[in-house]
Amino acid sequence: MKNLFFIITCVTLVACNNNFQLPSLESDNSSNSYTPHYSSPKDVAPETAKTFVKKNFASDCKFEHDVVSENTMVPGRYQVIQKFKSNKQGVELTYVYKIFIQYFDGDVNDVSSWEFGQLVVEEVNNGRQQHYKGNLDYRIKQTVGVGGTVEFAGVGFKIIDVRIGTSIAFSHKGTYSHKQLAAALKEMHETYGYDVYHIYHENNLKEDYLSWQATGNMSAVFDFEKKQNI
Repeated sequence: MKNLFFIITCVTLVACNNNFQLPSLESDNSSNSYTPHYSSPKDVAPETAKTFVKKNFASDCKFEHDVVSENTMVPGRYQVIQKFKSNKQGVELTYVYKIFIQYFDGDVNDVSSWEFGQLVVEEVNNGRQQHYKGNLDYRIKQTVGVGGTVEFAGVGFKIIDVRIGTSIAFSHKGTYSHKQLAAALKEMHETYGYDVYHIYHENNLKEDYLSWQATGNMSAVFDFEKKQNI
């Protein structure tokens, strides 16, 4: 039997085996429709998550009051976990969902301002899981402008990839000093606020040769050719 991986302990859900237990709570039927209005993305994240679950899994979901909504390493992105019941299989069963959702711009109460990356719904009784993939990756690429051109430190770049909002890659033509490219990398960070940046030459898109990584209050530019920080 497949092990369950969701459990609420106080206010946090953690992995567990088949001794899955959650507090007995009345279903939050009043919150099943997407009507509350908030000003903070963090506050509206649980309601947005419910909307995606109902749209992708079943429209009759009855969500319980207890919900975990946590920040992630990416600004505006949240992990939401909650228990609910549904008659999708012809009999009312209990499930737990886990979803990663991200706010982009616009009205935080409008679901079109959000997108989800992955939704996992697990049946509590037997641990059986169903997976749903959203359009988060595609929307991030659109927002960042993958395929478009930008300029940093006097160098023209093409945006060639973005990794789910945590790293971004660029290519360039011609020859530039590492000092100029390092300056460009730092300008990229000021613009995008991502954690990792990679630079490729357009003649070799298989291996990046210069990278910038931000870690806490520290930052480093790494030269992949010389294998040293510069």
